[in-house]
Amino acid sequence: MRAVDGLDTAHLLVLDAATRDSRPAGADAAAVDAAREDLWRLGLAWRGPDGLVVTRTAAEVVTDRRERVAAGIIGDGFRRPELTGPTPPPDRVDAAAGAAASEVLALVDEVVDGWSQSPPRVLRAGGLAVRDLSDTAARLDVPSSQAAFLVELALAAGLVADDGELEPHWVPTADYDAWQGAPGGERWARLAVAWLGSTRAAHRVGGRTDTGAPVNALEPDVTWAPIRFLRRAVLGVVDEASGAAPALDDVAAVLRWARPLRVPDDLETVVGAVLREAAWLGVLGLGTLGAGGRTLLAGADPQHIAELVHPHLPAPVDAVLLQADLTAVAPGPVTGSLAAFLRLVGDIESRGGASVFRFGEASIRRALDAGWTADDILDGLRDASRTPVPQPLDYLVRDAARRHASVRVSAATTVIRSEDEGTLSAMLVDPRLDALRLRRLAPTVVTSPLAPGRVLDRLRAAGFASVAESVTGEVSASSPGARRTSRRPVTDPVVVRRPDGSQLASLVERLREQERNRASTHGDDGAMPESDPETSLALLRDAAADHRGVWVGHTDASGVRKRLLFYPQRVDAGRVTGLVDGMTRTLSVHRITGVAPD
Repeated sequence: MRAVDGLDTAHLLVLDAATRDSRPAGADAAAVDAAREDLWRLGLAWRGPDGLVVTRTAAEVVTDRRERVAAGIIGDGFRRPELTGPTPPPDRVDAAAGAAASEVLALVDEVVDGWSQSPPRVLRAGGLAVRDLSDTAARLDVPSSQAAFLVELALAAGLVADDGELEPHWVPTADYDAWQGAPGGERWARLAVAWLGSTRAAHRVGGRTDTGAPVNALEPDVTWAPIRFLRRAVLGVVDEASGAAPALDDVAAVLRWARPLRVPDDLETVVGAVLREAAWLGVLGLGTLGAGGRTLLAGADPQHIAELVHPHLPAPVDAVLLQADLTAVAPGPVTGSLAAFLRLVGDIESRGGASVFRFGEASIRRALDAGWTADDILDGLRDASRTPVPQPLDYLVRDAARRHASVRVSAATTVIRSEDEGTLSAMLVDPRLDALRLRRLAPTVVTSPLAPGRVLDRLRAAGFASVAESVTGEVSASSPGARRTSRRPVTDPVVVRRPDGSQLASLVERLREQERNRASTHGDDGAMPESDPETSLALLRDAAADHRGVWVGHTDASGVRKRLLFYPQRVDAGRVTGLVDGMTRTLSVHRITGVAPD
């Protein structure tokens, strides 16, 4: 019953006492009377001749949950727990929040930009592999928990997605390019709004589901609907502290008192995760809400949030200082194309107020592999620097370019070799062999992209005495073997029998009965089911337990959405197995758009 779930501890104590025709012991009489009046106004009780009478439904709910009510009692249960903590100056709060916001913008940009070059694969269950998450954490030099928060934040903001290919990968979306080039305030507002409204709980990554399966980042099991309410509730309690930075335990105590029936058992863990993520994001600064955090909590539009946050973000720099020790120092945050260029030609050595990029043979080779020439790299460094390119850096770039591509790899389906160079030269100029697209690699070696059999036939047809050679260099027979096929069974002639009138009438009646059954069972609307992943999983598990069918909206590998009458049998590890039209099928949960009862 939602009305009962929304009561605080004081009202629940009065409601519980009223079910036993009593009043809470030791409570202030005026406070009890006010609470009883609220219960009557909410329709949870009515005034009887002998006092307050609790409705049967409310009495059953509060009786079943007395232990949860008792957990929220502090003192006599009528006084809300106090919030205490240091009160930092507002300007320091905004500065700290702005620094954190600038840091999260740089980290998210680095994650998504890295995935544009080397995208990680999508697991069968729809998530990110543990190894890929660990690699991301190591590259950013952050804990795995923060790396999980960053990739989940990028997903919630629509900056990365499953590309939907046959072998799917996590890649940047088209929105990423526009986001990367937007002003800092707008970029932060998009991330913050997405985080506050998301039902994905990054702190669940690394844990286990109810079935014992591990929870990976970006998979459906990260979704946890209560987290959206709890984020707002936690930030609301911090906001009520009037500029103070309350401790985690104090915030949890207030929430447990205010909503004892709605908070999870591991409330302290959830509160800690929300406070930690809010600090990483820059919603909190020095433990309390900054200007951007307060505006975000108030529900302002993203443009207004961006305008308030932008003055507190460190100003981005448009140039770096190149050093003779093969480093580049950025005296502020670098963004956009400059950041992408520096990440390509250098490795981030330190972050913070001043970022340091180190150039090395491996980083320069990375740019060369991406198609840059030595002159391109040096021109880019000159444009990005306030100082000339140091001589050691110039030597490094040119030396790496000189040794780059000394070993080349190409595909060759067929290799033709001959000790007679003249024969190979004749092949190259013979117009009858143009279709072979011959290419000379050495005086005695020619290659073709065509299959060996076709090349051999063309060479022989053109008059070149050629033989096939095995991978070990031995001559192999190229004549085709005797061909055979399997025996085809002889079928008896088809005998057509004309049905009589009774058989036709019976068939028509059966067809009409099936149409009536389908109309009554399937309904007429045929609407595609839509539901969030958590609701879908719950409906599938319930249907499997009850051995009944449900309507499932499902997107296949080609992107076509279908509506299936599905009888689930087993739900585990991001997959659900069941029957469709009497045949066993296994569906990936991340491709299910919704579930509706049959």
